[in-house]
Amino acid sequence: MTIEILDATTRPENGTPALPKRAGPKGLLPSTWQNRTLKLEYVVCGELRATEATLLDVYPAGPVINAAGARTLIAWDTIAVLELIND
Repeated sequence: MTIEILDATTRPENGTPALPKRAGPKGLLPSTWQNRTLKLEYVVCGELRATEATLLDVYPAGPVINAAGARTLIAWDTIAVLELIND
């Protein structure tokens, strides 16, 4: 059985304006969580580490934090506890 797809995308016709692009961030982080302080415990080489940091964004690979002035991505599989702190 063969299925032929002739035109799988839609595009504006001549003279029709294109759809507006989304201007906001494209991560997975809810806007109310952005720039909040969090407590983070994670495992590195079998050792549990803890830190407080600012949550910058969240991606499928893990959260991006600002810890001691460095942007750091912590992989989801290493995180033991991730807790938002009420500011």
